[in-house]
Amino acid sequence: MQPQAMTTSPNVGITLTGADERTDVAVLLELLAAHPTLEIGLLYSATPENRNRYPSLDWLHATARALAGRCAIHVCGLLARAQLKAGELNDLVRHANRVQVNGDVGRDELPALASRVHALITQYNSRITDLSLATGSGHHQLLVDASGGRGIGPNQWRRPDTPKRVGFAGGLGPHNLVEQIERILPVAEGDWWIDMEESLRCEDWFDLSRARAVLASWERILRERVHAPVGAIHRRSGVGR
Repeated sequence: MQPQAMTTSPNVGITLTGADERTDVAVLLELLAAHPTLEIGLLYSATPENRNRYPSLDWLHATARALAGRCAIHVCGLLARAQLKAGELNDLVRHANRVQVNGDVGRDELPALASRVHALITQYNSRITDLSLATGSGHHQLLVDASGGRGIGPNQWRRPDTPKRVGFAGGLGPHNLVEQIERILPVAEGDWWIDMEESLRCEDWFDLSRARAVLASWERILRERVHAPVGAIHRRSGVGR
């Protein structure tokens, strides 16, 4: 089964990150077929240190091919980033719709990284270089993640003032997605997506049952809050009462 292309209208999406070597790729393909806005995030580290969340490079190659066009590669660590810039990951990232480079990315690094991928995501938070207005990097997108990948949600969601596509991550999961989307929607503009990872793990393994629970909530959100007629949204939220 080949994954269908991601839906493009409207351009909202959900990335479930961290599929690993215990994850049934056939099930991922079924989820992609059932959920047109879904993208699967795959983690790559050049120094995995035997952690479950970092699959082998051979597994990543095979899985990225199977999920071609519906996966994102998340590049973790400075050595992996150097490999990406040197072109050593070209055979892997060519299958990915997007590539996310984690950590602090300098403005001078941006063009070299962007030249290696279809679309580049970098993180956005107060502790790293602000790339919200950086130019000359093609299809560059930002992921608001105040926790820096630690799975901790913010007190208040904020979107940077940028023309770039912006996603939101940090503390999202099956336990709070509906509540947190209500807080994200007022600041989400244009094309946007959400990403989650830590809440989908059980003993550091990707949990398909948690992924299914999230997707059930996400589809309800799309029907009732994102794609619903404005009048229906206002009635549910109490606007105008």
